[in-house]
Amino acid sequence: MSIQLPIVRRIRENVHGTIDISDLEDRVLSHPYVQRLRRIKQLAFLQYVFPGASHSRFEHSLGVMHLAGVAWEKLRANQKRLASSALQFDDYHERELRGGGGARGGTHGLLSPTFPMANDFFESAYTLQALRLAALLHDLGHPPFSHSGEAFLASWKTVRESAKPRPKWLDRWLDKKVDDLVAAGKDPSSQKVRHEVFTLLLLDRLFRDVYSQNPDVMWIEPQDIASIMTPEIPPVDGSPLWRFGAYRFCNELISGEFDVDRMDYLLRDSRECGVVYGIFDESRILNSLAMYFDPREQSVHLAIQFSGMAAFEDYLRARHSMYLQLYFHKTAVAAEAMIKHLSRAIPGWTLPAEPEQYARIDEHNIYGALQDAAKATLSHDPEALAGFTGTLDDLLLNRRFWKRVFEISGQVDQAAADKMTGQAESIINAAGCPVERISSANSLTRFRPRGSKDEPSRYKLRLIKKDDFQVPRVYPIEDFFTLNTSDASAVRAQITRLYVPAGKSNDGAPWPELVRARLRESLS
Repeated sequence: MSIQLPIVRRIRENVHGTIDISDLEDRVLSHPYVQRLRRIKQLAFLQYVFPGASHSRFEHSLGVMHLAGVAWEKLRANQKRLASSALQFDDYHERELRGGGGARGGTHGLLSPTFPMANDFFESAYTLQALRLAALLHDLGHPPFSHSGEAFLASWKTVRESAKPRPKWLDRWLDKKVDDLVAAGKDPSSQKVRHEVFTLLLLDRLFRDVYSQNPDVMWIEPQDIASIMTPEIPPVDGSPLWRFGAYRFCNELISGEFDVDRMDYLLRDSRECGVVYGIFDESRILNSLAMYFDPREQSVHLAIQFSGMAAFEDYLRARHSMYLQLYFHKTAVAAEAMIKHLSRAIPGWTLPAEPEQYARIDEHNIYGALQDAAKATLSHDPEALAGFTGTLDDLLLNRRFWKRVFEISGQVDQAAADKMTGQAESIINAAGCPVERISSANSLTRFRPRGSKDEPSRYKLRLIKKDDFQVPRVYPIEDFFTLNTSDASAVRAQITRLYVPAGKSNDGAPWPELVRARLRESLS
């Protein structure tokens, strides 16, 4: 780590090696909210397919913090090198403004304004510490079972009414999100929040605890950390994060079109699962990171130098392959279908909306919490209670997952696919069998070519490359992809599946075989 932050200890881990820890980070890591992440698995139910996939959100969060710090140091060094290269041309700034030299479509960003402010920008210990803390705490609010557990989260209305006291900046953000739902014609009492909401709620309380117990540690405003996680929340007045939109730039590093969050989980998940799909040249990408200035927005954004373009494309391929081979594995998705079914069986129950109570629930005690919820909700219906308990036991104790009986995937007409899936669901319902639909889509890349050379890029991430006269310039990154980005359907994986219980019908026939036979008869 840079000398900007005092190091009080180092942690050894199996992906990045040694991770430096600052004084404030050390106090934050010791907080119960962060230690809870040790009891939230990164990949939820994938350990039932890949036994090594038992790593936690805690390990991942440490890795993301480390990569954020490394990226910051690389950016500082790379920007200095770019300045040395560009300023060999006495009229470099004028050349940038004129375009030409092979730069298609005029100016897509400027490098010269970043050179005089790069030192102050990257030498800010405050900004670096805020970035590293945002990276460390970005998953703080995850429920048990990772993203699948979001089926049990409370509604926006309940959270806004229950999660108090709150700072004014968090009140304003929650009020706006609820108002936006109402304006879109959605009911805040039925729309569930995402885990990011609980991340912000816990973040505020965590730092209140840390600073009350450790008044001498470096002070970072919780609102500033929140602004990096969620740029809709502005930094505090006078914060260094306002300078050239630093908080948005930091957000791009941890949650953008290319970010250190994905870098860590691809490498970590691949290693722990014993597969090679997620491997890419991490160091090559980090060594190619740079920054450009957008004169229209008067802010800075992330860029990749041309030397890292091949490694960046490998990263995109790795992300897509991991989605197809791991994250949407049929057995892991079967577990998600069971979670969805369980949440429907107790529709009035959610995880606590009050942050302190929410933070007490993890994967070590969620089984008991769900059992208690079912007994309280379904006590009037012994058959439904038995069904719930059986499904819960199959999921968490017996490894008896639901079975996939129907799938549509690949390049399909979505309307036709939805119609066919609906017909299949109707056939299964008519047979008296429970069924859950799980759909997902993932693209090899969402970068698409510009319509014409005069069209501005729609993406923040840009490419830095020397033009025909060897002058470094900013280009739309999509102009230089070797991946097939021209046909959106060719690089998009759309998968829809139907899952049914592995048990037997009242007639004694296994549900999966019975359902598959009915589907063959009716859909052929």
